Amino acid sequence: MAKPVHTMLVCVLFVGLSFAQTPTLRVLPWNDHLAAVSLTFDDARPAQLDVVVPELNKHHLQATFFVIVSKLTRLDDWRRAQAQGHEIGNHTVTHEHPEVLTRASEETEVEDAKKFLDSNFNSNVVIFAYPYAELSPGLVFWVKKYDFAARSWHGNNDFPYITADVEPDWYNLPSQPAYTKYDAAVYKSWIDKAFAVHAWTVFQIHGIGDPSTGFEPIPTDTFLSLLDYVTAEESRGLWVAPFGTVAAYLRAQKILEAAIPQVRSGEERFVWNAPDPFPSGVVLKAAIEGGTHLHVYQGNRELRPSKAGIYSISFDSGELIVRGAR
Repeated sequence: MAKPVHTMLVCVLFVGLSFAQTPTLRVLPWNDHLAAVSLTFDDARPAQLDVVVPELNKHHLQATFFVIVSKLTRLDDWRRAQAQGHEIGNHTVTHEHPEVLTRASEETEVEDAKKFLDSNFNSNVVIFAYPYAELSPGLVFWVKKYDFAARSWHGNNDFPYITADVEPDWYNLPSQPAYTKYDAAVYKSWIDKAFAVHAWTVFQIHGIGDPSTGFEPIPTDTFLSLLDYVTAEESRGLWVAPFGTVAAYLRAQKILEAAIPQVRSGEERFVWNAPDPFPSGVVLKAAIEGGTHLHVYQGNRELRPSKAGIYSISFDSGELIVRGAR
């Protein structure tokens, strides 16, 4: 009986070692940063072009502007802002409260605004912000049809920080609204909290400076202090990126993490499908740990890791192959 027992133990040990050497794919949260923040501005106010965009550019920051189509003027200036890396989002045609909309007008508010923005900005606009942060079943239905992510706010004391280990409601993503009474310390504390919990938080801002510039305008000096702080925190590991950019990264991360690899003779094959709609060009940063002599492929191209051992994975590819599992 000694020989069969010895053989069985060898087999168990071999299987255990093989399993231990199977590579583990780990997507790095927040584009390989410790936390993330998105600055968003609503309603397409002139002050956003005259003050916000120039200051963002000076600080080398990119933000999201949710625009109301019926109030959109200075199209060339907005196109220039988009070309500078700022993101344009859908904030409906007329910015009405949901209770005054009919079933037909709910669709019109979302669809007609998207068609206008797609045409005039030569892009596929697939992010949305609810007017007054008010949701209705009908409005949400059309938002889900035309968008992959939508911003709301953190009413009812909901936690306004999204951590990378949860699956959020993509059509009710929280934000933190700015108010005139807040000083710079309040906004800095929001960023500090994001660092503390390794999360993403979204700022919702309207006017800047004078009360005529929009709802609850931030004093100009407070706004400039916020930008200075955000810029300084980038060196600590803060990812500052537009709303749609961060949302797309996180949603793609969740999809890839849910993909169950097909394993055969030292090869793992990951396959996934993107939502429809979804932006193109999303690149995930990932570490592949374990295994020996690993080779990673997308299509017919072998991916090379960075000096830190990080792979850049194209989400558009829909497939990833890891060879050399043993």
